Amino acid sequence: MHMLYIILSDIHSNLQALEAVIESFPQKDNIAVICVGDIVGYGANPMQCLDIIRRLNARCVLGNHDAAVVNRMDISRLNEHALDAIIWTKAHTNRIDMRYFDYLPYTFTNDLFTMVHGTLNDPEEFNYLTTNPDAEKTFKLLKTRICFVGHTHRPGVFMERAGIVHPLFRKKFTIEDDAKYIINVGSVGQPRDYDNRASYCTYSPENNEIEFRRIEYDIKSAKKAISDAGLPKMLGDRLLIGQ
Repeated sequence: MHMLYIILSDIHSNLQALEAVIESFPQKDNIAVICVGDIVGYGANPMQCLDIIRRLNARCVLGNHDAAVVNRMDISRLNEHALDAIIWTKAHTNRIDMRYFDYLPYTFTNDLFTMVHGTLNDPEEFNYLTTNPDAEKTFKLLKTRICFVGHTHRPGVFMERAGIVHPLFRKKFTIEDDAKYIINVGSVGQPRDYDNRASYCTYSPENNEIEFRRIEYDIKSAKKAISDAGLPKMLGDRLLIGQ
């Protein structure tokens, strides 16, 4: 049976976005869901989002907000709004359920792909991968043809061929045999590329095909949930503009 991988990232406790994304999944039996970090943080429904990811039996790696809620990183490194959201999340979640994040790895590799939230160099530091030099450091450590990342909340692709790295972005493309790829899948719950639709991607090993997908969801409800929860108003406002 041919597998189709669904790659999610940066859900950030946005239940409305996650539910819309799941409804958009291709109707196939052979689907495997993976998540490259940050199930929680920012949004108003951390427990519900974690429950869904666990029910999907998703393979996950640790994101920085996930790490923060279980004290696996120094939360003083977070900005003011992120810190407020982590403090709120700690106060409004079940510590036993949050132990899920105690056991997530920083990276995961199988025969087909590698997963990390930020970069393969110092993955526990949750560095941003935004430039060619950033990509070069991860490519040097990459043992598979593909590396899925998140963290920036902006979908994008770096390709390396014959030692040369350059950005490559198309909504749909084929993985070539003589190249390696770093694929940022964007964010389900808090896009930051001025497109307010949820972002994720699919990978078909059978066809060597990557496809980015954007899904509309009930942003006003997600914004209201954030406001009603007493979280910073800015966290709801930014959802409207995708930034």
